[in-house]
Amino acid sequence: MPYEPIIWGIALAAAAGLRLFAPFVFVGALARYAGMPTPELLEWTASDAGFLLLLIATLLEILGDKIPLVDHGLDAVATILKPAAGVLLPLALVYELSPAAAWVLGIAAGGPLALGIHATKAGTRAASTATTAGTANPFLSFLEDTMAALILLFTLLAPAFAMLLVVLLVALTARAFVRMRRRRLARTSNR
Repeated sequence: MPYEPIIWGIALAAAAGLRLFAPFVFVGALARYAGMPTPELLEWTASDAGFLLLLIATLLEILGDKIPLVDHGLDAVATILKPAAGVLLPLALVYELSPAAAWVLGIAAGGPLALGIHATKAGTRAASTATTAGTANPFLSFLEDTMAALILLFTLLAPAFAMLLVVLLVALTARAFVRMRRRRLARTSNR
C-alpha cells in the first residue's frame, strides 16, 4: 500500500483537530484549482456549493475563534465534529486502496488524533481564559491557525515534514495532558 495517502490522512486529521473545516477546503481547493484527484468520499468538497459553504465555515471558525467566549462555544461543538472529521479524512484518502485499512486508520488514528489535539487546544484555551481573562486567546488562536496552515502546506509540498509537524503537535499534546493531570492530582491531594 502506498504510504502517501496514509501520511496525507494523518496530517489532515491533525489539522482538523486545530481547524475543523480547513482540511476540507484544502482538499476541495486542490481538486478545483490544481486538478488533483479527489477521493470519492470527498468529492463534495470541490462542488461549487460545498466549496463555498466550506470557505464560509472556515472564515467563521477562524474569526469566531478570536473572540473569547465564542471560542469556547466553538470548542464545545467541535468536541464531536473534529473527531468525526479526523475519522473521515484518512478514511476517504485510503478507502480506494483498502477499505478495511481505511476504517482502521480513521478510527484508530485519525479520530483520536483530532480529538487529542482539540482537547489540548480547548484545555489550553480554558486555562488562558482563567489566567488572562481571555486576552491571550486571540494570540493562541493565531498560533493554532498558523500550525494548521503549516501542516496543510507541508502536506502538499513535503509530506514527511508534515508528519514531523504532526509528531511535534502530538508531543506537545501529550505534554499538556501530563501537566493538566499533575495539576488535578495536586489539587485533589491538597483537599
